[in-house]
Amino acid sequence: MEYTFRWFGPNDPSSLNDIRQIGVSGIVTSLANVKYGEKWTDDLINKRKKYIESFKIDKSKFLKWSVVESLPVHNDIKKRSGNYRYFIDQYKDSLVNLAKNNIKNICYNFMPLIDWVRTDLNFELPNGSQALKYNHLHVCAFENFILKSKNAKLRYSSKQIFEARKLFNSMNSRELSKLKMALLGGLAANDRKYSLKDLNYEIDQFAELKHSDLRNNLKKFINEIYPIIKKYKLNYNIHPDDPPYDVYGLPRILSNEKDIDYLIKIKNDNQIGLTFCSGSLGVNKNNNLPKIINKYGPYINFIHLRNIKHVPKSLDFYEDDHLEGSLDMVKIVKSIILEEKNRKKTNHRIKNIPMRPDHGHTILHDKNSKTIPGYSLLGRMKGLDQLKGVIKTIN
Repeated sequence: MEYTFRWFGPNDPSSLNDIRQIGVSGIVTSLANVKYGEKWTDDLINKRKKYIESFKIDKSKFLKWSVVESLPVHNDIKKRSGNYRYFIDQYKDSLVNLAKNNIKNICYNFMPLIDWVRTDLNFELPNGSQALKYNHLHVCAFENFILKSKNAKLRYSSKQIFEARKLFNSMNSRELSKLKMALLGGLAANDRKYSLKDLNYEIDQFAELKHSDLRNNLKKFINEIYPIIKKYKLNYNIHPDDPPYDVYGLPRILSNEKDIDYLIKIKNDNQIGLTFCSGSLGVNKNNNLPKIINKYGPYINFIHLRNIKHVPKSLDFYEDDHLEGSLDMVKIVKSIILEEKNRKKTNHRIKNIPMRPDHGHTILHDKNSKTIPGYSLLGRMKGLDQLKGVIKTIN
């Protein structure tokens, strides 16, 4: 595997000077400063690439921009309404400009509105470290009593709504503020942040969109950009839903094997690939992750490795240490290494799949520093070293 690390650009508290010291060769980043949906220009891409490549990691090696995460797909494209034609044209230009700069591995998602959801950005663990957590009852309380979405009551049982009301009534102003921040786009990788009014409006815009509609819109979008992907030999990799069940009543797009099958059958070409995220797929207890790797291995062009802990008898989970939690990380890594060995016998363009340690606990002095929730430098570095140990032992 190629060891990579997520960096959110010049405003990231984790600097490239720090990152170059922890044993990675690739940087995973995006141009978050570009307005949502607009074109990434050749000049901006080239400037970011040269900056990354100015950091030395060995006598003759420098960091490189290995993966784009992510090139955001505008919601109009996902709905296939409004100005979607304009945004597709902007997207095509961005793909061409990335290819011109020899940046050819791209991660994206097709989740409506808010691409990933957590309700607690600083969940305190018994050892004092902090993790990201998802609590379904908190989402129910937010939808029904803060957002006051008009169809929210249809999405929950009467028992859930009763319990959510009790929870809401028990929360103080600080707790309510933290919940709103988390659910209105407060996570680092969200493409947009919303007000309550804006989020309600956007949810209404998706009200008529069924799961089959979202699938069809993904297929049409891929068909439109596919000629560019082929011409420039790009690898275009969808990220699974996070979490892999409906949020705000909106359909999800990639949560299980059936969804992956649908994606692959669009073109039967591993350039239309998968970002394998163990945490996202692992939340769905029915997903057998080693089986998914073995079945779809040639389509996996980028890897996120993190572990989650299921909370019994609920949809809740929190993010655990990389080698703890509910997922067997050793079996997952073994399956990835087997796929890489198989690639040595084929003409696959990516022999060493880029992998980044996904998320990490906020630990030690990072707890007293400015950090991005889930992206503590020390927590991710700890996870990276744990994964490296597993990989070296298996190899």
